[in-house]
Amino acid sequence: MRNTIKLIRLSLGIIFIWYGMLKFFPSLSPAEDLAIKTIDIMFFGLISPTLSIKLLALLEVGIGIGFLFGFYTRIVTLIFLGHMLCTFAPLFLLPELSFTHAPYAFTLVGQYIVKNIVFILAGVLIYQNEVGSKFR
Repeated sequence: MRNTIKLIRLSLGIIFIWYGMLKFFPSLSPAEDLAIKTIDIMFFGLISPTLSIKLLALLEVGIGIGFLFGFYTRIVTLIFLGHMLCTFAPLFLLPELSFTHAPYAFTLVGQYIVKNIVFILAGVLIYQNEVGSKFR
């Protein structure tokens, strides 16, 4: 089981480094516009689009490095889970981008968001493994 959890952690690390790195280069990430619009709404337009996407890129790459190398796994996992919860914001803040018929028919963007349920479950497993290993 420990090897399975390690593989899940490594997989998330690779995915987050990859997705995060794309956000450093304008127009490379398919989630760039969605992320910028969502961050703009969540922070009341106080963060410029260029800065917001770079900060998101740093966050995602940081999470990825933490998972990939096993640095501060518990803290990284909590940050990851917080980030994952925020990825659901467009379902409520930008429903026109998330649904063809709310609340049951997703657009491709909506499907991209909802798949994060699997990532959240993976994060919970990683966290439980980390906490459990302290008591073994």
